Amino acid sequence: MKKLLKKLALLPLFCGLVLTSACSTDEENGNGNGSNDIPTSWFDGTFTATVVNGNAYNDLIDKIGVFISIDTNDNWINEKIATGTWSNGGFTISLPTTLDSRFLWLLGDIYGTTFTFSDRNARITHFFDGTPRIRAFDSDGNLLGFLWNELEGENWWVDMEIVYADRDVTIIGTYTYSCEYEGWTETETWSVSLRRGWNKIYIVDKSTETSWDILFTTEPISGLRWYFEDAGRSLFPATKSTKNTTQSRSIFSRLGR
Repeated sequence: MKKLLKKLALLPLFCGLVLTSACSTDEENGNGNGSNDIPTSWFDGTFTATVVNGNAYNDLIDKIGVFISIDTNDNWINEKIATGTWSNGGFTISLPTTLDSRFLWLLGDIYGTTFTFSDRNARITHFFDGTPRIRAFDSDGNLLGFLWNELEGENWWVDMEIVYADRDVTIIGTYTYSCEYEGWTETETWSVSLRRGWNKIYIVDKSTETSWDILFTTEPISGLRWYFEDAGRSLFPATKSTKNTTQSRSIFSRLGR
């Protein structure tokens, strides 16, 4: 993991320096209006989760909040959309049935023509700048940390993100980004079927010395576990080691721009 994160930290810098002469893209869009055969991970917006080592935080964590970052005149702010409860090493959250349009982005504005959409007028929460994030707070309202749902192996990991869509829509296609520096190639593939309301998207990352493959899929993946990540206060025992989420996500957010 540390080796991969080091590459992720360096890749935007070096590719940015040589983008004109040494990097290229290749878009292989899906066909037609998408496929109705893509599995969906729609859910009603309510879920209960058990956190790894969660009982260690019972006396510290009081409330859970779900936040979305929205862009207001080029200034990103966090707005809370739901509050949950913490008990017995886990939490329960009920998300709102509908989301205000200010939280949603046109698919075409996010990805342009990079991928094929069954409905280009569909609006979803943004990847990744505006993805709903789950945060933990103490009884005084102080931020303690973040909650993530993931599965990790050698040179690969799977994250689950929650996404809201204002209508049913499929997203398919493949985007390849090549950079001659160290011979890196990054390939992003979408095979996603969203239903109106809340959905789970699984992001599968696989890496080698020369490639990084990312799959976005709504086909359910089992084995993921919930982890708490300390916000930096060093208050907690046995927390999961924090990975450089901001840096790794920055590469996704530039795709299709």
